[in-house]
Parts: sequence; C-alpha cells; structure tokens
Amino acid sequence: MQAYNWNELPGHETGDGRVQRVIAGDNMTVLQQTIQAGSKPNPHSHPWEQMSIVLKGRATFRCMGKEVTYGPGGLVVFPPNEEHSTEVVGEEDLFVEEIFAPGVERLNKLAPKA
Repeated sequence: MQAYNWNELPGHETGDGRVQRVIAGDNMTVLQQTIQAGSKPNPHSHPWEQMSIVLKGRATFRCMGKEVTYGPGGLVVFPPNEEHSTEVVGEEDLFVEEIFAPGVERLNKLAPKA
C-alpha cells in the first residue's frame, strides 16, 4: 500500500502557469494541478484515457465536437487519442484533479517515491 497527503507533497511549476502534484500507481497516474485564469487552452491528444474533476474554479472542456462548462464537482472523461482542451472560465484559477490510465511515465517521474 502507498499512502500520501496531497497537502504535504511539493508542487512542481511547469513554467506555463501551472503547478502540479503527482501520485503514481502501478497502472495509473493521479495529477492535481492549478491552471491560472487567463491561460490559453492547449488542444492536445495522448494515448491515455483521462478523467478531469473540477475541485475549484470553472472550466470549459472540449472534445469530439462537444463542449461542457463545469464548476466544482464537474467531471469529464476524455477517451484516448482524441483531441481535447480545458479552458479556465472567469477570473478564478482552476484547481483540477486528473486521473490517467495507464500511467503517464513523464508525470510519474515527478511523483514521490514510495
């Protein structure tokens, strides 16, 4: 078993207005990140399935010709290999938790060692 407290993990600044915290399991990656209000959306795709859960702030999520806007409690699932984006709505930073399966090796390198 691995056990962590998000509040005790160091944040990693990405240089583009995001601060990330990462936990790595054997088959998944969990990422908490803050995305600054006013940042530009970054449409992209990747081979991982991704769930994004809004914890604070509001965001518009786009994928496969669909668009939804959610605040806290909103959850979206992005299929693998589909272009998607997240756009912060309003003047409040977005705090989101994201789950990737299988795990994302480049993110897992940021995770604390068990």
